[in-house]
Amino acid sequence: MSTSSNLRRSDTHKVSLRHLILTGMLLAVLIAQEQLLIFLPNIQLTVVLIMVYAAILPGYLLVFLVLGYVLLDNLIMGSFSLIYTPPMLLAWLMLALIGRLVRDRSMIVILLAALLFGFLYGWVFIPFNMIVYGLNVFWPYLASDLPFEIVMAVNNYFTVLLLYRPLTALLRPFATSQPTLLDSTEIVDTPRNARAESLEEHD
Repeated sequence: MSTSSNLRRSDTHKVSLRHLILTGMLLAVLIAQEQLLIFLPNIQLTVVLIMVYAAILPGYLLVFLVLGYVLLDNLIMGSFSLIYTPPMLLAWLMLALIGRLVRDRSMIVILLAALLFGFLYGWVFIPFNMIVYGLNVFWPYLASDLPFEIVMAVNNYFTVLLLYRPLTALLRPFATSQPTLLDSTEIVDTPRNARAESLEEHD
């Protein structure tokens, strides 16, 4: 195996490790802000943060981040249940997907997606409540949850309007593979490097 192949594999491992560390830090921020704002119903930065993460993280790390967030949130709040945990996971995974789909669209589209998610998040819980409590829970649940959905939608709109672009610009360099001095020397084909690779291939 050539020295150049070893260097490429080492760099790939470093990038993966950087992404894992970054994902852990972003997850910690997600949990911390929600706990700090827990006394304000449906006032949070969760939506804008997940949409920012969806714009900068690889897809598989985004899924792991959402899974970790839902598990930790339910663990902290002691809220593991059929009518809460599965719809919560489904809703945040849907937001992650929406965030990836709109990340290159205009700000108007991104704001519209954030606004509508405020209602979608509440609606996702309805089928699970109907499974547990029966079909007649549909209208009472929808009516009682509507004020919270409106608050969440408005909160989503303004937090995304104010924070989405700045946070994406701030965090994107940390999630993007940047060329290093090692990378630049790797592509220079000097006689010394050529001799070293030739000797290794003969070995």
